[in-house]
Amino acid sequence: MTRLTEVANATQGESDVNRRPDSLQGVPWDLDLLTPDDVCALLKVKKSWLYDTVENGAIEVIRLGKQLRFRPSALIRYLEERAVVASCKSGRRKAAG
Repeated sequence: MTRLTEVANATQGESDVNRRPDSLQGVPWDLDLLTPDDVCALLKVKKSWLYDTVENGAIEVIRLGKQLRFRPSALIRYLEERAVVASCKSGRRKAAG
């Protein structure tokens, strides 16, 4: 199981000790932020690609001073968006051919 999957699963099965305060009910609780190295390892991409993608605004990033951090939910959202776009494009090509 990848770290991204572990983090996503951990937010769903919270114990009473880790329950969110009432004011944060319904808010994603993925504070286990990932570093650029973590993201590159998970996605198997180069750092230059990651930085270009962040600069283009395609992946949500948190800036802490000069440091970049990523929410696991932001990566999942990015991947899901790309999966939908890829399937739509391949569907159009088959229909046109």
